[in-house]
Parts: sequence; structure tokens; C-alpha cells
Amino acid sequence: MDSYQYQAEIAKFDEAEGVVYGFVTVYEEAGELVWDRQNDAIDETEVRKMAHRYVSEARVAKVMHGGQPVGEVVESIVLTRDIQKALGIDLGKAGWFIGMKLHDEGIKARVRNGSLAAFSIGGKGIRRDYEEQQ
Repeated sequence: MDSYQYQAEIAKFDEAEGVVYGFVTVYEEAGELVWDRQNDAIDETEVRKMAHRYVSEARVAKVMHGGQPVGEVVESIVLTRDIQKALGIDLGKAGWFIGMKLHDEGIKARVRNGSLAAFSIGGKGIRRDYEEQQ
């Protein structure tokens, strides 16, 4: 299994609640599969499995995947095209969106000043050629 990481920018920080919002991963944009910096892509089925497993098993936030927990996921939705259609919205992209409650004041300060500006997911997976999956 190969390790991977993907980063997506933070969309909003609700300072009063201490909750930061954003896409954890975007797997489709403008009808095209999104490829990350390592030239990997995760399809909708795998993103949904990953999101469901994370929310049911982990939910904690750590800075760059290590150290002590600094927060926890309090909101999570995989905004598939079908879910967006049901909600009457079209974001032009599809992916996993979360709200993370931060408990650490130092981490909140880093979100405020932009030094922590994205979510990063790490994981393990088996690389396959895209054409093999079709």
C-alpha cells in the first residue's frame, strides 16, 4: 500500500464557535476527476468509504497527522452530485466537506494568521491505473 496526502483550503473559520470548515478532499470538479500533487485520484465510492470510516472511528484532528488531538470533526458530508441535486445546489465540484471544532488556542491562532490554511488527509491505498478501474 502507498501512503498519500491531499490538502484542501479552509473555507470558513467561525471564531465564535471555534469551528473551521472546508473540503477535506475534492474528487471531481467541472465534470472531471481531480488529480492531486502525486498524480493520484480518489473516486466518489472511495471518498464516501473513507469519510464514513473516519467519522465512525477517528473524528480527532491532529496537526499534520501527529501529536496530540487539537480538535474533532463535528460536521461531515460528502457532497456528491446526487446530494447537491437533492439540495437544489450546484457547487461545480464534489467532495468531502467537514466542520472541525478546535480546542487548542494556539491552533486557532495559526488558522487566523493563515499558517494553517488547509485540511490535510493522510491514508494508505493501493494505486491502480485509472483505465483499469473503468
